[in-house]
Amino acid sequence: MPIVHITLVEGRDDALVENCIREVARCVSDQLRAPIETVRVMVNELPPSRFAVGDRLKSDPPAS
Repeated sequence: MPIVHITLVEGRDDALVENCIREVARCVSDQLRAPIETVRVMVNELPPSRFAVGDRLKSDPPAS
């Protein structure tokens, strides 16, 4: 049973995230030759204040 975890910063439209989940499931099913009903896709959405690149939080104002 393939399990895919996706972590995103909050803020994307629900429809976009749902479409991504479906497309990832289909891709994994096709590429691994796994029945689609065995594929699990989980999306974790984090607030911008809980995600950083280096020491810059996504919630920080843009660097000047």
